[in-house]
Amino acid sequence: MSGLLAINDELINNLNFITMRIGNIVLVFILLFGFSSCIKEDIVNDEIEENIRINNSFSNFIIGNEVVLDAFFFDNLGIKQTVVFNLASNNSPIIEVDNANKKITAKSKGTATITVSTTYQNKLVEKSVAITVNDVGSTPTAIVKKGTLVKTSSYASAGDFEITEISGGIRISFASNYVADSTLPGFAMFLSNNPNTMVGAKKIDAQGDADGVVYKGAFTMDIMGVGINDYGYLTHWCEPFKIKVGEAEIKTK
Repeated sequence: MSGLLAINDELINNLNFITMRIGNIVLVFILLFGFSSCIKEDIVNDEIEENIRINNSFSNFIIGNEVVLDAFFFDNLGIKQTVVFNLASNNSPIIEVDNANKKITAKSKGTATITVSTTYQNKLVEKSVAITVNDVGSTPTAIVKKGTLVKTSSYASAGDFEITEISGGIRISFASNYVADSTLPGFAMFLSNNPNTMVGAKKIDAQGDADGVVYKGAFTMDIMGVGINDYGYLTHWCEPFKIKVGEAEIKTK
């Protein structure tokens, strides 16, 4: 009889072990199934092309106007680096440049292209911009940036926005077509200079914030301590799994 009891105890222990193992497998399956679309869209390479960002606005450039080049250089990880820029014009009678002092001067009516370049780690990087010079100008306008979110995964991410300067920071105004995915596990929004990583980016909204996340429709965000030229991208992420689900390049309007 004692031998039979021992066999029953062993069977019960084995059943308990099997039940526990099945429970763990089911739990893992649920976790993987729930986040599978997020995991499958992982980004392996977070490098980008080195780039130069010209911050000067030439939307109202008239004869006699003179500005000093304001530009940033970002390496292939989106990190700002200090470099020496070279400045050139393809039409000096219209746009004259003083490379030594990085000065740009409007000389006569017409259109010319300036090119800003630098050599970084033995690689030449250039950025050109066409400038139209007018003989009569209007009242200077404030710098306005814009962008359009495009989804980079199966999760929803879309909408237009504008960025303007405010005292001590910037204001991001999202249009009525803005959409973020409320089903995304761990939604977060960032300003960044490298759209392929959250490293070095500035988080500006996320699930769990005290003010709550807006997932649809027009709204504004004031971001203090940020300059209008500090970042080149706005991105949406599945933060726990480090998966980008939407991005927008920030451009001068």
